[in-house]
Amino acid sequence: MTNELDTKDRKILLTLDMAARMPESTIAKRVGLSKQVTNYRIKRLEEKRIIKGYTAVIDHTKLGLQLYRVWLKIQNAYKQDEKDLIDYLQKHASWFTTVLGDWDIGLSFYAEDEYDFQKKWKQFYDLFGYFIEDRRITLMTTFWNFERSFILPEQKDRDRMFILGKEPGKNIIDDTDKNILAQLTRNAKQTSLDIAKAINQTERVVRYRIKKLEENKIILGYRTFLNTDLLGMRFYKLLIHLKDAKSEDIKLIRNHMTQHPNVAYSTEALGGPDFELEAHFKDSIKLHRFITTLKETFPNLIRSIEHMEYIEEMKVSYYPKE
Repeated sequence: MTNELDTKDRKILLTLDMAARMPESTIAKRVGLSKQVTNYRIKRLEEKRIIKGYTAVIDHTKLGLQLYRVWLKIQNAYKQDEKDLIDYLQKHASWFTTVLGDWDIGLSFYAEDEYDFQKKWKQFYDLFGYFIEDRRITLMTTFWNFERSFILPEQKDRDRMFILGKEPGKNIIDDTDKNILAQLTRNAKQTSLDIAKAINQTERVVRYRIKKLEENKIILGYRTFLNTDLLGMRFYKLLIHLKDAKSEDIKLIRNHMTQHPNVAYSTEALGGPDFELEAHFKDSIKLHRFITTLKETFPNLIRSIEHMEYIEEMKVSYYPKE
């Protein structure tokens, strides 16, 4: 599939990656095509499922919410057990993926506080605990979303990023705001008029509310869901343990790693390793080279690096109520 993509296709994907609501006329100017040809190419990328959808990036910490990530090791589960688990996570989790490595499934839940999470975890464990061999739970505090620069490395812009948790707050939003966020989560490419019809509001109200949600940094931006498998890339999670976890050391390593075009996400969390990142590589050989270079660059700081591979991300939602 990757051989079928030319430079223009890759420019379109790179542009849409961090700006899913950008007008096609603007995209056309950036990639050097007519609006009609640009629209045709986007439709073709959607039909081939290279583009799977578009979503708003919502900072849950602006709404006073927490995000807990859970890693599960499964034992003695039958096919029906796995189906029931996936059905449950589709309804209640904000994100989940199958994993190859020390864990079998990764998932996350939004919660108002630790007590709310404990309630949700108990409900989950009462249903599925009988085939869970082990688990690891962390509280994500800051989450960096970077441009997928590997799409076209020669045009990378590592300053293009969204940071969830940078400035936590507790904004109060009403049902109209919630409905708009839900619509933008399902399809960020919808026009204000489409959203207005869906939630029974005027277009003027929808435009104003979106603008305020953006100004208040509740909506950080709009991303495109890409099928990176069809781009010839595998998705890896790295858990980095430091010898002496000082904040300046973590910042130094992060600044170094985030300049790499294959790094897509970085996480700070309570209860986990000192540093986490997610990156795309064509194969395990290139992943190994990246890890080796990292260790050689920071021999006095890095104690060990664990890694796992995401096999299939089944749900990704930045909207706490989805």
